[in-house]
Amino acid sequence: MDWMPLLKVTIALVALALAARADWRTREASDAYWIIIGGAGMVFLAAQVIMDGENLLYLAILLPIAIFFADIFWERKGMFEDGINIVPLALYIVGFAILGWMVYQFNAELYFWKLMVIPILFLIFILLYQFDVIKGGADAKALIALSIMFPTYPVIGPLPLIAIPFDTAQFVLPFPLLVLFNAAILTLAVPVAMFALNISRRQFRFPAMLFGYVMPVSEAKKRYVWPMERIENGERRFSLFPGPSEDSNADFDKLAEAGAQEVWVTPKVPFLIPITASLVFSVVVGNLLFLFLS
Repeated sequence: MDWMPLLKVTIALVALALAARADWRTREASDAYWIIIGGAGMVFLAAQVIMDGENLLYLAILLPIAIFFADIFWERKGMFEDGINIVPLALYIVGFAILGWMVYQFNAELYFWKLMVIPILFLIFILLYQFDVIKGGADAKALIALSIMFPTYPVIGPLPLIAIPFDTAQFVLPFPLLVLFNAAILTLAVPVAMFALNISRRQFRFPAMLFGYVMPVSEAKKRYVWPMERIENGERRFSLFPGPSEDSNADFDKLAEAGAQEVWVTPKVPFLIPITASLVFSVVVGNLLFLFLS
């Protein structure tokens, strides 16, 4: 059934690419992209269970998945904020009750754990976001949506090139976590690109040339960049890893007032871009860890 993983990858890749493009242009990505990926993922999940001839009770997991997924888009008060908010509390009770029943009923079944990996990944990505490992809300939502679409590795003909050595190997690093891991590695391409750009422009300040480039102050105010130089206590100071400023334009104004014509800046590269590239890499190449499990 190569058509199903191929269709899943196509939908996810198109949605991610469009979201990354929007994020690059406006630094915003609509929730519609994640709803499309997650919604399609639930349809594929139901179809997969049915076509595999598995117990139809497995379909019950769709309800808690839908509850938890919808909640990340629901702008609501906390469950115990200003009293008890009955609706979200009741939904979560239902969701966890279903999961608890399914764990009790199917805990010995490998197929069940292939489905259960979805809510487990939800929890992992939410925690990574809460602890600021995943920086952007859109990034976390994208990975959560990918968890629904890809609870297992997509296999399309000879892809991935690194074959899955055995069925349970997928639990070593589930596919959405692999996408995150590879995306983090792909961000290492940014210093390489910065280095090449600065070499071509003959800007040889090291190691700044690995993380940023020189731009006119007047132009920097119109771009999605952070200043690597700021005026502090009347002095122009350089920071290799500048923290996000609440008002970068104010920093650029101070630099202009101090007579600066150009400034070193570092680009705000949306993490959705390496996530998109990572999806392609992960589908085509696969999990490098599997080389050691073969």
